[in-house]
Amino acid sequence: MIFNIKRLLGAVAILMVTASAFSQCTSCLPDYTCVANGYPVLCPQLLPDGTTGIVYETTATFNMPGTVTDPGSGVEASLESVTITSITGLPYGLTLTPSNPDGVYYPAAGENFGCATICGTPLAAGQYFVNINVTVVASAFGFSQTVNESFSLPLTILQGAGGGNASFSTSETTGCAPLTVDVTNTITGPGVSYTWDFGGPSSGTSLAFDILTDDYPGETTWLITDETGGIVMSGGPYALGQTLYSEIICVGPGNYTLSVNDSYGDGMQYGGVIGNYVLTDGAGVILAEIVAGGNFGAQGLHPFTIAPSSAPGGCILTTSNPTIVYDTPGTYNLSLTTTVTELTLIGLNITTLAGGWDGDVEEFFWGAPDPFFVMGGDASYTSDWVGDVETPNFTGLSIPLNYGGTYSFSFYDEDDVSANDFLGTANFVASAPGEYTINGGGTTAILSIIETVSAEFVDTEVIIVFESLDVWADIDGDGYGDLSMPVNGCDPMNTTPYAFNSEDCNDADALMFPGGAGTFSGIDNDCNSLVEGDELMAVEGCMDVASCNFNAEANVDDGSCEYVSCAGCTDPLAINYNPTATLADGSCEYTVCLGDFNNDGVVTVSDLLELLSSFGCTSNCANDLTGDNLVTVADLLQILSVFGLDCP
Repeated sequence: MIFNIKRLLGAVAILMVTASAFSQCTSCLPDYTCVANGYPVLCPQLLPDGTTGIVYETTATFNMPGTVTDPGSGVEASLESVTITSITGLPYGLTLTPSNPDGVYYPAAGENFGCATICGTPLAAGQYFVNINVTVVASAFGFSQTVNESFSLPLTILQGAGGGNASFSTSETTGCAPLTVDVTNTITGPGVSYTWDFGGPSSGTSLAFDILTDDYPGETTWLITDETGGIVMSGGPYALGQTLYSEIICVGPGNYTLSVNDSYGDGMQYGGVIGNYVLTDGAGVILAEIVAGGNFGAQGLHPFTIAPSSAPGGCILTTSNPTIVYDTPGTYNLSLTTTVTELTLIGLNITTLAGGWDGDVEEFFWGAPDPFFVMGGDASYTSDWVGDVETPNFTGLSIPLNYGGTYSFSFYDEDDVSANDFLGTANFVASAPGEYTINGGGTTAILSIIETVSAEFVDTEVIIVFESLDVWADIDGDGYGDLSMPVNGCDPMNTTPYAFNSEDCNDADALMFPGGAGTFSGIDNDCNSLVEGDELMAVEGCMDVASCNFNAEANVDDGSCEYVSCAGCTDPLAINYNPTATLADGSCEYTVCLGDFNNDGVVTVSDLLELLSSFGCTSNCANDLTGDNLVTVADLLQILSVFGLDCP
């Protein structure tokens, strides 16, 4: 290794992930105040905590310089490219979108800033560790080096208040027998499986799957998925060749796909030994079977449909969105365990390397290849090369695989002088954990795949089924029943509309019920035994006391209010006082008389007292007669000079 890539890039790994895996969040803009100072930096350094059931969205920025110096060796290197090949462990319900759709960044070319948005609604609390796989191409002293590293960063999801049912919703929770309940799953997709407990009823259709293995049973797996991608059931790889294995599968109405996979790519046949399989329903009708000759290549796909009319086989469904019929009255706990699993490629062992790798100058001296592999299809990954080993074992991988995903593995010999030697490509369909043999162009390898549980949710809903239901007739349809007319709501012969209460005071009038709004029609709308307020007969008129035509008896405003006929000056001290006016219109006029503060037309003692009340005022003085903005002796002398004066 030229320098410690992991030490330099660990801070930014979480932010760059292939858009093919996470592409649902809104776009982001980098925070250009995030300063690298010679080393990659993440802003903020810690992602904020999330809470279950609450929408989460945060944006993070990274700044990655094109040239970095390893603090251990002092070597200066150029970061040519950084590619995030995979990410696992993100809390279920959250997705991540990088600023670059392909998840590839070129720091040395000036692409130093980037950002990512993490969003969604987390469904389960806990301390999560987001695992990131990074492929880095760095150069120093004129040589390039490809390095694969893995990182693990924590993210905390707190438990929200209240709880609730995160796994499914039901169309009904109460009703009369027989009660039909449609269930809708909220957690769906590849890697999701369901374990139902309906509390008694069973409504599934049993299917039989029989598979006779060939001489290579470890290459064969199968998978049945529903139309949401959820796993109904899976099987293989098998241990015994030329052996019949039988499975019973329980499904409900819907569309499904059976996928039978062979990791070697030649179907279930070799050397004249042919395996076979057949999927049948409870009536023996063939839904899927092997193609003629047994050679379906890497994958045989068989879509099939279970009609709603198919007779139930008395089994518990493992599919999504079931319909359950509760025939017997009682209380039932409908529960579901939803399991979310992930397939991960952890190792690849080349057992046979194809010829054609010995054309380079270095092999003339050392006589051994330097193999590596490139993974394509539904994932992108390039391994390190292993020097001077013809059958290397690549361990420590952590590459997530999609259930039913198709992948290619191309093998090469790394050469220094001439072009790298191509040594074949093998295709593989991921469906289950195990050890798989793949072959392409003469190169044979064994894949090691594990399955891990990334999340599990357990939820319960109480279903109450009634034999009889005490309700009351609701003839007028206002939601309130008539106490004098009880009804059995579960009687299949009943045609009377009903309500779940007996509080109506008049079931012949839909305008009369507890809390009903008044209709000004002289009836007891709210059923309180009084006719009052807006229940009285309507008397229309003007209801504004400030208007000229206010009607004290009116209880319905007819929009007739007018404000002109009674408007005028209502101040008796004004020279234009109107004794008939009841609405002041601001038109009052007054005589102008120096010192007549109360506008009564004469300067008297009352005006003198008014001035004395503000004597000594030094600002904003209303009784200032001299214009100096002060009330002093000068103002007193001024009013005394006109004392007793009648204003014209």
